Amino acid sequence: FTDVVKFSEYASNLSPQEIMGSLSTMFEAFDACAKKYELITKIKLIGDIYMAAAGLFSPDIAPKDHAEQILNFGIDCLVELEEVNLKLNSNLQLRVGINSGGPVLAGVLGTDKPVFDIIGDPINVAARLQTTDFPGKAQISKFTYDLVCDGDFCIEERGEVFLKGKGKSMAYLVSPPTHN
Repeated sequence: FTDVVKFSEYASNLSPQEIMGSLSTMFEAFDACAKKYELITKIKLIGDIYMAAAGLFSPDIAPKDHAEQILNFGIDCLVELEEVNLKLNSNLQLRVGINSGGPVLAGVLGTDKPVFDIIGDPINVAARLQTTDFPGKAQISKFTYDLVCDGDFCIEERGEVFLKGKGKSMAYLVSPPTHN
């Protein structure tokens, strides 16, 4: 999950057309990031939230690959938001929550405007990680950390965070790479 910090505050001085234009600019950038990763599936947009998953249709590929691709995607979104801010003359910030594991159920829900969606505890944990994250970082679960810890990521242990409905859970913060 990605979520724009204080988007309502940012949008309060914009017309409805400007709000839609800003969201469209941002989500187009995120869509472009997602296309770089073959395991990523965009699930849906909920206001200023972008929901995606990795590996839904690739059960034969290692969970480590799923985790690395979704984490790279999240980092790309954090970096891409800097370009979006230049285009929009804004100072938007993003929070990213990532979790791994299963089971996850996927399918089409509803008959009037049917929608593809995914449900399951791992999705709930990812959403909670996003809401408790620091702006400009990706917050990952212990399960995801265990899959990506030997990769080339800038990870710091955050410690236990309280996740609604889950209690205290170990979390880690991942920062985009710094360019000198």
